[in-house]
Amino acid sequence: MEKKYARKYPIFYDSNKKVTKMLNQEWKLLKLGRMPALLILDTENIVRYAYYGESMKDIPENDQLFEIIKKLKN
Repeated sequence: MEKKYARKYPIFYDSNKKVTKMLNQEWKLLKLGRMPALLILDTENIVRYAYYGESMKDIPENDQLFEIIKKLKN
């Protein structure tokens, strides 16, 4: 897996598509590629939130995600 940085945060690229296959992330030609998927894991690497979008514009708002993260901290 390739690792790059956006500012100080690492971004991992699944260049061999191992993770996308494992998570069954969809690919749709008419919607320009892979459908967005967003997972939030807790400190024990358990998925606590999963969102699978229907188009490249279909992603949750940041405020919604921050609320989920805050609840995980409590």
